[in-house]
Order: sequence, then structure tokens, then C-alpha cells
Amino acid sequence: MYNLTVESSYPTPYASSQFLSMILLSMIGQKHTPNTTTDIKDGYDYVVVGAGSAGSVIASRLAEKHCVTVLLLEAGKPPPKVTDIPGVARSFIGTDIDWNYTTVPQLYTGAGLLNRSVAWPSGKTIGGSSVINAMLNLRGNKKNYDDWAAHGATGWNYDGVLPYFKKLENNTDAEYVRNGYHGVNGPVTVSKPEYDTELKRAVFETAKSSGYRVGDVNGPKQKGFYDIQATVRKGQRCSAAKAYLVPKGHKNNLDIVSQAFVKKIIIENSKARAVEFDFQGKSRHVRAFKEVILSAGTINSAQLLMLSGIGPQEELKKHKIRLHANLPVGKNLQDHWGTVIGFELNSTFTPLQKKLESVANINDYITSKTGPLTSVQGVSVIAFLDRKGHDSPGDYPDHQLYFWEGAMAPIQSQMRLKPDVSFNPNDANFCSPTMVFSSGSEEEVYFKSYFGPYENKPFYLCLSQIVHPKGTGKVTLRSNNPYDPPNINPMYFSHPDDLEVVVEGLKKCKQFGSSQALKKIGSKMFATAFPGCEKFVSDDDKHFRCIARSMVITLSHQTGTVKMGNPRDPSTVLDPQLRVKTIKNLRVVDASVMPSVPSGNTNVPTMMVAEKAADLIKQGITCSS
Repeated sequence: MYNLTVESSYPTPYASSQFLSMILLSMIGQKHTPNTTTDIKDGYDYVVVGAGSAGSVIASRLAEKHCVTVLLLEAGKPPPKVTDIPGVARSFIGTDIDWNYTTVPQLYTGAGLLNRSVAWPSGKTIGGSSVINAMLNLRGNKKNYDDWAAHGATGWNYDGVLPYFKKLENNTDAEYVRNGYHGVNGPVTVSKPEYDTELKRAVFETAKSSGYRVGDVNGPKQKGFYDIQATVRKGQRCSAAKAYLVPKGHKNNLDIVSQAFVKKIIIENSKARAVEFDFQGKSRHVRAFKEVILSAGTINSAQLLMLSGIGPQEELKKHKIRLHANLPVGKNLQDHWGTVIGFELNSTFTPLQKKLESVANINDYITSKTGPLTSVQGVSVIAFLDRKGHDSPGDYPDHQLYFWEGAMAPIQSQMRLKPDVSFNPNDANFCSPTMVFSSGSEEEVYFKSYFGPYENKPFYLCLSQIVHPKGTGKVTLRSNNPYDPPNINPMYFSHPDDLEVVVEGLKKCKQFGSSQALKKIGSKMFATAFPGCEKFVSDDDKHFRCIARSMVITLSHQTGTVKMGNPRDPSTVLDPQLRVKTIKNLRVVDASVMPSVPSGNTNVPTMMVAEKAADLIKQGITCSS
């Protein structure tokens, strides 16, 4: 069952609603988190660190071998049941199931953000970020994986990974399955949200009339507009934990432990021997007879490796950590980030927040799992586009657009908008982290400058996101204390081409928002301006550059800090089997291993990596019966 006090403690629209109990009861048929244990043995064949999108998969698949024992350690607690409601996913950002990371001050953007730093949500719970993400089912581009293989990640070309994308998937929509690129027997349910909007219909009408392709972006071609599918099972979130761990919760050879904070890997004679972690107020050690597998995510896996003595020599020396392997851990950090502009809609539209609170819509969800509560955070349409035009040769789009029904509460509380500012983005000091901003009441003034007049009105956001950035960042240690968050520096817009890609996407946003089909539903770009950008509003290039330099958000697609590839390549940390170079019995299996970020959302590619890794490991396991 559920604890109503706990469920109501999260800031969903139903926290104090009389309908919360009914909503929870209506979802009880789908168990969302596995059974856990507090009885931890002294040793296991495999110790997996992190029960997120990758760790859930790898632990589950290894436990299919009855002759091995598996321990899965997760720093966070089991998630509340309300996380199963797709439409309220952003309600859990900034709570106790989020690591609540922020970046260091950004040099090339963030002028409108508190301390010029960007909020970096990351799931800290069983299921990890698959419990708080937007659930979008995206794989990336074929070229991404062929490039991985061409640069030394042997076996990770598109033909080598497609079977694993299909293996993990249970696609419920026949129109997608028939092209042969999808699976129907996997653990992860993929389906269209049971919610359509006039915004979606208007965008699709404009796209088709303009010659754009509308269809499956996970099939033969990526470029075009996507009729969204999500990792949703009958109107409820299908997290990695629900898909992989819940069905295996009864297995005697798999122990799942929550609220176990891993501090380091014990390495002796260049071999991973054990894991040290805090549990129930005590420091514990557990032996790994075969392997330690890090699945803690792009930030935490890099941090744990460095705390364990694996990383750049100069970084470890700075923090007085004994060196076991001098490897470029924490470098090659890549991400997808974007910038938004707002559009108002006809006053006859109901704002998303009110839709989510509507008694009729709540009743639809309770009785039939349909309506706005099944939306993926309000995202109506996604498009993968190319600056060269939709009719250009090739199929390697460089930006992604989101058409997103807006809700003010998460914008105000989660985007770190700062007090109103007085600056000229073209001044020499515009990019200086030491800029002085005028005083104000936290984010209130800046928020009200742009969003304020539309706070109680229906609107949508159009977000322009770069999909294969040229700039890279890094993760470094703040100290040798495992409880200190690391320094995260994504270096957004450090390569000038990345800014131009995002600006081009914002131009497309304006173009679509001004189309006849969208004008019919009242689409009109916000008349307000970002502080400091007012004098550029008549020049789209300057205006959109100014906005991008003022505010960015991460799409939480971080990858690359524990890069796999050719073992002889000095930029790699892992070989193509995901084994840490020069250290035995240690692998990393999560998004950090990706040599370059896929051109799309990364939750599904992360599960694919874990599916393939499981097969690589299981090849070396032979059970006698």
C-alpha cells in the first residue's frame, strides 16, 4: 500500500487534494518499486552501484543467471507512488529524490540565472532519473552509434545496438511496430500518451503543409516531427525499476538495498575487491567476488572513480587521494541544453496547471487513465530539424524543438531565474562570472519581467535544444569527502557554433508560432523581453542570442565522463567491454560511458547500454545446471 502522509509531502497538484487517495488507489495495480532488504551478506559475485536506468537493467539481467549473486546498492530511497502520474513529473525536481545538483557559474551563458549556475536534476531513488524524467521514448541517430564504433568503440555501431533497443521495448502502437524497428516483448512499455491537444494538431498541420515529415523518429529516419511515444504503461510511468526490478523482486540471488551511500571502491593490487558504503548509520564493506559495476550515472560514477583513486593524476593529487590509475575520468562531459521562448494562446484555453487540477480530468485519470494527467510533463510535440532545411540531403538533424504546454510553478521554482539585472549582453563583461547584478527578491523580479504578465494565462513554450554539441565540459572533485557534490562545469556555448544552432532553432519556434494554424489558436510570441534584451527585439539574431546567453536549461542528457573506446586511445577510460583500463574486475555501465551524446533523449539509450553490457558480462558466466 502507500503512506498518505509521505505521498502528500511532495509538491504535486494533489498534495492537499481530497482526491489523492482515490488517485493512488486507482494506480495500485501497477507495482512501481521492488522489494528491498536490510539483510546484506558479506560478499556477492556482482556488486552494482546505482539503481537507476542502467543499474536496474544490469542487476536484473545478471540475476537471470541463477548461479550468481547480485547486490544492488542505491543511495536514494524508494520513490513515492505519485511519481507514477506522468503529467506531474516536474513536481519531484528539487525534492529528496533529486540529487539537487547545480553547475559552477557559466562563462558563456546564465546571465539571468542565480550565480550564473544551472540546475541539474538527477534522480536519487530506486529507478533513478527514469522516475523523474519526461519519459520520452527516443533513441538517437544511427550515425551516433556508427561514430562510436568508428572511433574505437568496437561493436557499438547501429547494427550492433539496434537489437538491444528492440529487446528492451514492448511497443503497444501497431503503426510504429510495423516498420520492423521496434520490439514488442521487452520489459519497458512504450506507448502514445492518452492525451492530445489543439497545440499538437496545429503544429502538425503547419509541419505537414510546410513539407516536413511527421512520423516515427526512431525508425528508418530521424529528421522530422514526432508523434510522441513515451515509457508509459496504461497511463502510468514505466520506470526502469518498474520494468526490470519489480518482476525480479522475488529472486533469492538479487538483493536490493536502498539508502546505501557508496563512498568508494576498495582497490588492491589493481583489482576491485569491495565497496565501502554507509548504511543505517554505519560504515560497511561488501566484497565483490567477480566484479564491481558502477551504474551511478554520468556525475556520480565519475566522482566515485576519482574518490577511489582512478582519475587524472593532478586532480587526485590535489585532494590527497592515492592514485591507482591515471585516466581521464570526468572529462568529455556532454549534454543537451536549450533555451525557451514563450507564446500566449487564446483565452479560451485552459492553462496546464488548471487542467491537472480539474476535477473532471482527475476523474478521467482515476477511471480510465486518460487526459492531461497522462501527458509527458505537458510536452505535445517534438521535432528533429536541420539548419539546412527539411529537404536537405542526409539525415543528421542538429537541433530539437519541444512544443510544451506551460505551467508557471516549475518555471518559477526550478529554473534558478535571478533578480532583475542591468547589463548589455554585448559588453565585454557580459560573459564574466564576476558580473554584479542589481538586488531583488531571489528569482521574483526576473521571472516577472518575462513570464509575469502571463502567469494566469494559457501559454506554451518552444524550446530549442542542440543535439550534437561541439563544446564539452568536465566534472572535478570539490574535496575528498564523498558527501560533497562534485564541481560540474558543462561549459555551455564554449564553442560558438553551438550558440548559432540554438538560435536557429529559436527562429524556427518563431516561424511555427506565427503560422496560420497556430494563429488560429491564438499563438503569439510573448510581448515581454528578457532583462537586458529589450533593445534587440526587432532583430531575431541578436535577440535570440541575448536570450540564450541569459538563460539555459539542461534536458538532463549528460554523458561521456567515463568514455569507452579503443584502449590505446588516451582519451578513453574504458575498453569496448566497459572495463576500466588497468584495473581488474571493475566496469562502468551507464550514460557516462557514451563517447558522444546521442542525438535525442538519453534514458532509453542508457537502458540499451545496460542491456548490451549484461550480455557481454553473461558471456563469461556458465552455470552447471
